[in-house]
Amino acid sequence: MFFLEVLFAFFITASFAILFNVRGKLIVYSGIGGAISWFFYLFFTEKGYSYSTCYLLATAITAFYSEIMAKRLKTTVPTLLIAALIPMAPGGGVYYTMLYLIENNYQESMLKGMETSIIAGSMALGIILITTCFRIFHHRTK
Repeated sequence: MFFLEVLFAFFITASFAILFNVRGKLIVYSGIGGAISWFFYLFFTEKGYSYSTCYLLATAITAFYSEIMAKRLKTTVPTLLIAALIPMAPGGGVYYTMLYLIENNYQESMLKGMETSIIAGSMALGIILITTCFRIFHHRTK
């Protein structure tokens, strides 16, 4: 089950990379990034970490992978990172927030909206941490 989810994350990410006009071998590297992100999300979830911690750590690892591969492949980081984060995007949370809001279930809508905001914030923090570390390291080596 764990392996199948990671495999599907690879193909989903590669499909989104095609939609985002990523070309050639970068599609495969984007797919690998998506598989890595989903693998570490599942790994940290299984270890019993909170949702926000799971998303933060998995996003930080994916951002680290994207920074390394972007330098190696001589491309931009968002080319790899944006598609690689698709498996963890909190789209379901946004959907259910709006669904509960339409159904006049305000308390559920508020809870789901807060959970979704925390997940999105954790992902943003993971990207910011790794990007900042790479900028500082790159600035010191110049």
